[in-house]
Amino acid sequence: MKKNILLAAAVISMALPAVCRAEDGIRVYLDGARLEFDAAPVIRDDSTLVPFRKIFEALGMEVGWDGEAHTGTARKEGLTVSVVTDSNIMRVNGKDVELITPPIIMSERILVPLRAVSEAAGADVLWDGEARTVTITSEDALLEKAAGEVLALTNAERAKKGLNPLALDTNLTKAADAHCADMVSRGFFDHVNPDGKSPFDRLAAAGAEYWFAGENIAAGQKNAADAVKDWMNSDTHRQNILNPAFKSTGISVRRGGEHGTYWVQEFALLK
Repeated sequence: MKKNILLAAAVISMALPAVCRAEDGIRVYLDGARLEFDAAPVIRDDSTLVPFRKIFEALGMEVGWDGEAHTGTARKEGLTVSVVTDSNIMRVNGKDVELITPPIIMSERILVPLRAVSEAAGADVLWDGEARTVTITSEDALLEKAAGEVLALTNAERAKKGLNPLALDTNLTKAADAHCADMVSRGFFDHVNPDGKSPFDRLAAAGAEYWFAGENIAAGQKNAADAVKDWMNSDTHRQNILNPAFKSTGISVRRGGEHGTYWVQEFALLK
C-alpha cells in the first residue's frame, strides 16, 4: 500500500486589451444555479474571465481588495487565494500557481480566469462550447457526492453477503464530519484526537444514542471507490462494513491536510 494511503478502524478601470472581447452570451452555473454578474464575462486568450468578488463569494469565500498592491485575496477555512492584476502568478496557500491568462481590471472590476480560480477553490469546471455554458461543481457538492458514493459502495458490499443496507443518520454524519474536519485542521490521523476524545465521545457529543458502534477512517485515497476498496482489504474495516448488527451509518469526506483527502465512516445500532 502506498505510504500516503492511511487506514484505521475502531469498534480599478483601464482600456480593454485588443485580445479581449466581452461575451454577454456566456452562462455560468454553480451547483445548478445560474450566476449573474455585474460585468459581462470576457474572453481573453481562450480563457473566460469573470468578476473576482462575485465568483469567490459564490464559492463561499470572503474576499478583500488591496488597491495599492492591485491584489485580490479570497479566504475560507484552510484556503487562501491571492491574485494580482496583470500577473500570471496566483498564490494558493502560499504556493505559486501559473495562470495562462492574468487577471485584468476593466470597468472598475477585477476580472479573473474562471477555471483557474474555481479549481483553486476545490471546484470542478466544465465548458460546453456549443451551449456557451460553464458548469461549476463546488467543493462542497463534490464532497457530498463522494460521501454518497461511499454509502452506495458500502451497501453494495453488504448486499453481496445478503445483509440489509445501512441507513444514513444525521447524528452519525455530524460525528463523522466533526472528526474529519478535526484531522484536517489539526494535522493528525487517529481515532483518538489530541484531546484524548474517542469515537464514542464524539458520537455522544453529536447526540447519537446507540447500543454499540464502530468507526472506519482513511486518508490519501482520491475517490470513494479506492477508500472502500482499501477498507474491504483490511480485516478490521471489513468487519465494520459487513457487521450485520449495524443498521445506521454517517459519512464525511474532507480535503486538505497532509494527505489531501480524509474519509470517516461511523457505524451504529441506534437505540
